[in-house]
Amino acid sequence: MSDLGSLHDVEVWLLPEAEVEGLEEKAHAVLSPDESRRWARLRTEAAQRRHLGARLLCRSVLAAHSGAEPAQLCFRRGHFGRPELEPNPWGLRFNLTHTEGLIACVVTDGLACGIDVERELVDPSVVRYGVERLAPQERARLDALPPSVRAREFVEVWVLKEAYTKALGAGFQYGFHSFQLSPNPAGDPLLDDPRLTEHEVGRWQFTLSTLWTGHRLALAVRRRENGPAPAPVTFRFFPSGDVVEPRPSTPCRSPWPTDRSADIAGPLHAPERADAAWRAPARAARSGQ
Repeated sequence: MSDLGSLHDVEVWLLPEAEVEGLEEKAHAVLSPDESRRWARLRTEAAQRRHLGARLLCRSVLAAHSGAEPAQLCFRRGHFGRPELEPNPWGLRFNLTHTEGLIACVVTDGLACGIDVERELVDPSVVRYGVERLAPQERARLDALPPSVRAREFVEVWVLKEAYTKALGAGFQYGFHSFQLSPNPAGDPLLDDPRLTEHEVGRWQFTLSTLWTGHRLALAVRRRENGPAPAPVTFRFFPSGDVVEPRPSTPCRSPWPTDRSADIAGPLHAPERADAAWRAPARAARSGQ
């Protein structure tokens, strides 16, 4: 991965879990002793694979923007466990997420940021459990939907709330019931957080995208006082750096159209891969494979 130099916007890097196996040797070479011990304690191959991919992705992207060697980067954990670079003379901020099938990392030039990704299709028991932890208005809106629509929209709300609380550095400790994300007249996410002033609320930018892998990805970024609105966001493959173009979802609208296949977009410049899932992800998604 080449040196990317200065960062002028928000970058989201995507690493499909299936690609990690071919990067294991490189990943183990950059892990810190603590990261290696944590990897060894994980009980399943899937958990080990995602941990390995997440650490390689994070270290590689931060190194490419800082000019440091991936293995030389050091991190500290905040009060609620969020990792940050330390030392960090470059002023970079980042956040990681992973779920079955996909690992993602956002990196910014000093902007508070959070990212979350989940599969579009979730078990009904997950929906029932998760809805109970939302704000009353969100629960009422979701409860009024048919079950199939409710599950899809629950994922949208959940990833947005995860991304926001991760950007704050608090995660679940912030209390998902204490704020809400509801649609404005255009259908875009609108934050209602009583702990923030109206001015502070207005600085938060949310991006909700549908990926060709069948995942929903949410991004929360706190813009600078006089920064562009919205801050530009670029999506890239790891490790090639090729730009991809996920389609924006239309969040928080009810009900969803029955056919969401048009929301799935592949890469603008897809790298050549031996894996058929990389060569034709959008085609497979449209055909229901």
